[in-house]
Amino acid sequence: MRIILTYIFLMIISISYTQDIHFSQFYNSSLLINPATAGAFNGDLRANINYRNQWNSIDSPFKTTAFTLESQMLKYKWPNNYLGVGLSFFDDKAGDLNFGSSQTALTVSSILSLSPEMTMTVGIQPVFVQYSVDYTNAMTSSQYNGSFYDPNLPSGETNLNSGFSFFDVGAGVSFNYAKGESNIAAHDMFIVNVGFAFHHLNRSELTFSTIDNWYPKLVAHGSSNIGLRYSKLSMIPSYLVMIQGPQKEITAGSLFRLFFKEGSRFTGNISESALLFGAHYRFGDAIVASTGMQLGELFVQLSYDINTSGLTRSTNYRGGFEITLRYTNPEIFSIGSASSLDPKFM
Repeated sequence: MRIILTYIFLMIISISYTQDIHFSQFYNSSLLINPATAGAFNGDLRANINYRNQWNSIDSPFKTTAFTLESQMLKYKWPNNYLGVGLSFFDDKAGDLNFGSSQTALTVSSILSLSPEMTMTVGIQPVFVQYSVDYTNAMTSSQYNGSFYDPNLPSGETNLNSGFSFFDVGAGVSFNYAKGESNIAAHDMFIVNVGFAFHHLNRSELTFSTIDNWYPKLVAHGSSNIGLRYSKLSMIPSYLVMIQGPQKEITAGSLFRLFFKEGSRFTGNISESALLFGAHYRFGDAIVASTGMQLGELFVQLSYDINTSGLTRSTNYRGGFEITLRYTNPEIFSIGSASSLDPKFM
């Protein structure tokens, strides 16, 4: 029985280790993708909550939660060279035994203006990682009394490791180009961002099993905001490539933003409102349909994964539901200034 339990846990752990916590709305969980994105936003403070429920058609689905808080330091003293800071917490649970991981990270970035249009950011992210499993609901053959399963009988298993923790480190770089609107009515803002990150630099040992170390993870990502001239519509294409050991994930697609209420550029008395919709494709796995709404400083986005992989027989094409809630506090000194008309970031 010990051999069977060990084999099952090794399979679960292998899958979990080779594929980190992730969200289909990767562009809404930037600190998980690239440490260089900390503080790289238009505003003074940003709070973000992500929740994902994957494979709800099975008895014990994967549930992933994230909370991030970001701000900037020294921005008004040195506007061309300031710091971004972020605090984040991620939690992932799955199965009857609540096998899961949690990560608490402090991210620091340096945001450098290379020109009026170009910005470069570099960031580092130390992370405290915990893995755990709850054996309370474990069932073994020792609990079979000859007629039926009896949970009151001892499992016969001892010295099982219920968890471990370690420190991890990631780093990244990001480049952002922003060209402002040609005039206040043109709506032709153009922003493009590309970034690269390297996670698990220290290759921490995984102590549920001593046979492996955490695979390093390489990340490449990009996005753009393309304002369609003299219309209220803009296109937001994006992509994500992640390579970790034998695993590879590629996602690409686009959202569209339709403004139905423009914000006042000079007084700040009227907040901008917009509707978002679109889809992404995670190659070999799922189509991700999304819709969302921005109401001033508040933003909400819903998405649903339509499974297209070999798991469709078990999932009946149902993948995962995901929601993002975000609040961004605007820059109190930028209303009516050039930065409010020509934001640096998406």
